[in-house]
Amino acid sequence: MKITIIADNYVDTACLVAEHGFSCLIETVNKKILFDTGQGSVLINNIRALNIFEDIDMIVLSHGHYDHTGGLSAHLDELSGYCYDIFASEFIFDKHLKKSGDSFDNIGFKSDRSSVEQKFKLHLNSDLKQISENIFLSGSIIRTEKFNADSLLYAKVDGEYVKDIFRDEQYMVVKEEEGIHVITGCTHCGVVNLLNDVKSKFIGYKILSLTGGLHMFRSAHSQIEHVVSFIESEQIKVINTGHCTGLEASMLMKQKLGDRVNITKSGAVYEL
Repeated sequence: MKITIIADNYVDTACLVAEHGFSCLIETVNKKILFDTGQGSVLINNIRALNIFEDIDMIVLSHGHYDHTGGLSAHLDELSGYCYDIFASEFIFDKHLKKSGDSFDNIGFKSDRSSVEQKFKLHLNSDLKQISENIFLSGSIIRTEKFNADSLLYAKVDGEYVKDIFRDEQYMVVKEEEGIHVITGCTHCGVVNLLNDVKSKFIGYKILSLTGGLHMFRSAHSQIEHVVSFIESEQIKVINTGHCTGLEASMLMKQKLGDRVNITKSGAVYEL
């Protein structure tokens, strides 16, 4: 399996661009998948600069935040020329908000469902779903411990403003003979909850790699230490992380896990 980072918070390659967002191309034996689409200003530029695909099989969205769906909203027409199918949670159009004083700013999907459905076929799920041979979407993630890395994130559900529990968030799993690869967008649920969810849904499978944002850039130091210790105990062979993970958490993981950790950047390529 090959993962190419299209959009991330960091870049060091000429002609590529960085932004606060995440997108990657996942190439398995049989499928090419665009996983998330960043904010929107980076996606098409970097796809062209990297010359990585003329068509893809599907788009997968990890959750509805603007920095993961913005590229789709900004380039509906162009992306519809690459593929027809989008896989996401049935709650992908939830109204995600950030509290700003006494008001709320919309930080969710900039496109409404009807606009997307004019260009694509939506495949929506809430439970574990196989989307292709050996490729799965997790469905809603069960939380076994409290994780709240950002107290300002809310959602409007059934007309009420509530703390965002990210019921639309899910991860993707690619099965191989030796084990499974896990790809996540932001991990708002918390890494411990995500990995426990993986183990409950893919019993007996070794987690070979974890790729994506781990959302600790606003976490307290004690929470970062707890999460990094848990990751260390899981003995995952490869961790490719950046975006919302945060510098402190990334450096601590690098210190404890060494070469098993790669700090992602736009244009990085990982052969797994």
